[in-house]
Amino acid sequence: MPLKVIIVDDDHQKVQQIRELLDGESIGCVFEHFSSGASARARLRKDNCDLLLVDLCLPESAGGRPKTDGGIDFFDLLLADPLSHIPSTTSFVTAIQPVSDSCRNRLLEHGVTLCEFSSASTLWKKSILGLAKRSARLSKRSTNIIVDFAVITALNTPELDAVLKLPYGWVTHHFPDDPTTYHLGKISSAGKTATIVAASAQKKGMAWSSSLATKIILRFRPKLLAMTGICAGVKDKTSLGDVVVADPAWDWGSGKHAESESGSPVFRLSPVQRPLSSVLSGMCHEISRSAAFKQRIRADWSHATPAGHFSAHVGPMASGASVIANTSTAALISEQNRDLIAIEMEAFAVMAASEYAISPSPMSIAIKSVCDFADKEKRDDWQSYAAYTSAQFANELFAMCIDRGIELS
Repeated sequence: MPLKVIIVDDDHQKVQQIRELLDGESIGCVFEHFSSGASARARLRKDNCDLLLVDLCLPESAGGRPKTDGGIDFFDLLLADPLSHIPSTTSFVTAIQPVSDSCRNRLLEHGVTLCEFSSASTLWKKSILGLAKRSARLSKRSTNIIVDFAVITALNTPELDAVLKLPYGWVTHHFPDDPTTYHLGKISSAGKTATIVAASAQKKGMAWSSSLATKIILRFRPKLLAMTGICAGVKDKTSLGDVVVADPAWDWGSGKHAESESGSPVFRLSPVQRPLSSVLSGMCHEISRSAAFKQRIRADWSHATPAGHFSAHVGPMASGASVIANTSTAALISEQNRDLIAIEMEAFAVMAASEYAISPSPMSIAIKSVCDFADKEKRDDWQSYAAYTSAQFANELFAMCIDRGIELS
């Protein structure tokens, strides 16, 4: 991957000299230039960089007069901002001489270097080249890759298979300290591009999916984490292949096994529900009403389809530790929420993992599609189709986020 370099400097000539210097080497750099600290801070709140070069005498605002230690003031603001990403390699640059002792002391306190431009010396070139090469080496060792979206599934086949059929130019990625296989891709829509990672848990169930969700949040820092795949639908409310977006999700087995006054066993429920964010809920409702989307679902599927019309729903989804294949158990779960639409095994865990992740935590969503009705007639006939409709709904949601420039946090 190219070295990401951010230069914060109002001297365009100096910036051009730095770019020409690094472009002349075989490091491979991507440059971003900001003339003010405010615009640079906004950028560093969104994503990190490998090398940050800051003008020592940075003006307080674009077009303002240079301030003797304005660059250090800017760096202090970064350090005080918990949402700012601060690269491991930062250096200050200046063409103004002499540099005051107070500025040098402040730089020493921050443990950063100072590169002094001078037409009479080439030392500044050696200094910046050294910093860039060091940053490039550190970047290659880094295990963190920042993405916009993440998708996890409970099964490789057919759930992850359906996601990997989306046209994202997937590339497989492994980390030496991690057994999970990750797939990195890019989504393009309306002339804009976003990055995505996808992976599957090793087994079904809340524990496995919660563990994978936590790993992906820590390693990739996505803005939106989506779980796609298959679920059991509630008869007379859903049809085979229908998409169900969880709102809310909860663990239907959460509670206490006790005895009634007569001594008979009783289960006292204590479910904790995780609602969908209002932003995502509104977008999903919009997609569910889209006639064009529904037409594409059937038109792009070349195999057999179940009878009836395809629909997408936003509503209650219950998660549990076991597969349900009998009508009586499904009916008991329905009693927990009369509007229940679907039952599955992971959604609640993924949404809870996102909510309790380190800040800034991602928004999360569970998008599952109906492959059976959790009864004695439960079969695997429609799993591939359900995985397909779920992945396609997620694709529609990602594109909508990109098109509208929605900041998910």
